[in-house]
Amino acid sequence: MMRLWRRLRSSPAASGYLLLLLGIIVNILVQGPDFFTSYNFNSLLAVNAPLVLAAIAQTVVVLTGGIDLSIGSNMTLVNTVAIALANQGHWPVGASWAVALVAATLVGVGNGLMVAYLRIPPLLATFASMSVVGGIALWVWPKPGGMVPPEIYTAYGAPFLGVPVAGWIIIAVALLWLVVSRLRVGTYLRAVGGRERSAYASGINTAAVKFFAYTFCGFITGVAGLCLTALTASGDPKIGLLFGLNSIAAVILGGSSLAGGWGSVGGSIAGALFLGLINNIVFFLFRNFVSQIQSLTSVASFYQQLLANLIVIFGLASAALTQRGEAGSGPGRRRRGGTQHV
Repeated sequence: MMRLWRRLRSSPAASGYLLLLLGIIVNILVQGPDFFTSYNFNSLLAVNAPLVLAAIAQTVVVLTGGIDLSIGSNMTLVNTVAIALANQGHWPVGASWAVALVAATLVGVGNGLMVAYLRIPPLLATFASMSVVGGIALWVWPKPGGMVPPEIYTAYGAPFLGVPVAGWIIIAVALLWLVVSRLRVGTYLRAVGGRERSAYASGINTAAVKFFAYTFCGFITGVAGLCLTALTASGDPKIGLLFGLNSIAAVILGGSSLAGGWGSVGGSIAGALFLGLINNIVFFLFRNFVSQIQSLTSVASFYQQLLANLIVIFGLASAALTQRGEAGSGPGRRRRGGTQHV
């Protein structure tokens, strides 16, 4: 037990797990026994699966020392393409969703080309991508509308073998990352983020590693966008706008460093679920003071977004201070990027 505790304390995911535990305890206190119902569990996973998957995608890029601001716009593109092809183009649902997933992956490919081979700073490259992709999504589906077949959104929130389908999707993506992290490229991701020059000097193709990270991020973002489409059962050109910053906040809460080389997908999942629990906490705390459910939901969403924005500011400031400290400490400083964590 002590060995497990020491390992947990040394893991970057420790902060995410502790915050998730805290969020669960507070939810139990404000929500009562209803927190333990299967309906609440299914709803929690179904609603937060898009953010959890977006956080996983963001973690892959952050490990290399990069960042992806276009995740929210990319999820919106997936939503609008899937809805437009199925409703206006009368494509089969499976084909339209497959094209949407390919489109998201291609956005990741574009980000990877700009960052890895054109050497555009990730913040600028993905900010530009965010604007372009958001514009394309608006062109594809200009206003909210459309529909998803009932069997899809019903199945998305339904349990299978005791676990919601949304939960199985999270598990599948997490297992995919587990496989990747055990491969050589998984080690390279952290090596590039930990100290890129040293990684290059040791023979690692740093550009190819970054390109893979952004492409893989685009693919997972596509899955997140499909989950969001199944959840909302309609199209909306603004549906994913908040997921970019929220995914960064989840990654920071999960213990990852925006400076790169240090992080954990497990911690990011916990951080995303903690942000989701914030909505529950605010909702049940304010339900006695706000009469209209629509207003109550808006209050919860406002406080969640306020917290997420503050976390992102803190994370960016911490990364800047870390990089400044490394620059002043000389080449002899050891980085922790070589440690393997899932």
